[in-house]
Amino acid sequence: MEIFLSSMLATFIIGLSYGASACLFTCIPTLGVVLLSQNIGAKETSLQTWRFNAGRICAYSLLTSVSGFVGASLVGLLEIGHANLIFAAMLLFSAVLLWRTGKAAGCSSTQSRQTRAGLFGMGFAMGLRPCAPLAGVIAASAVTGSAIYGLLLGLAYGSGAIVVPQLIFGYGMGRAGSEIRLQLMGRQQQLARIGASVLGFVGVGVGMGWVSL
Repeated sequence: MEIFLSSMLATFIIGLSYGASACLFTCIPTLGVVLLSQNIGAKETSLQTWRFNAGRICAYSLLTSVSGFVGASLVGLLEIGHANLIFAAMLLFSAVLLWRTGKAAGCSSTQSRQTRAGLFGMGFAMGLRPCAPLAGVIAASAVTGSAIYGLLLGLAYGSGAIVVPQLIFGYGMGRAGSEIRLQLMGRQQQLARIGASVLGFVGVGVGMGWVSL
């Protein structure tokens, strides 16, 4: 048990270092665009960031728990092209939702629920594309031969990976975004549609293999 706890701590640190580097930049053209393009306050910005990160944690945990259950790494079985298509589909779906919320009529409760689902799905789809650190965690989960241990390793990695993005996007952008929206008062519709267009372009780029995030 002591060895496993040490492994979880090491996994958390690996996730933390990844979340503060490559992962942070990957979130800019996806999560960052969505957050800046909406007329929402700091609290809702933090909540939306958490929904996105919750999707990532769920994906990591799914991959590691299944690897632990079958006793083999899923990395070799995952087709990165298929994962990219899923990710691209979620980006395009989120782009459509963002475009609709930019209408003058405002954002209905149904659209709010759809936006929440879109953010979770976007994070989940991103998590299905294993990077090198995650591939190592998945391999370690397979060695344990236990779905429970694999799940715990996935949770430890995901918890570390979301710390910095949650602070930067959830808190930092929540504060900075309020100032930006104040300066662009009256242009929320244009801002949302520009953001939706950027998100759509990124989605097409990922799906066609032109963009790698």
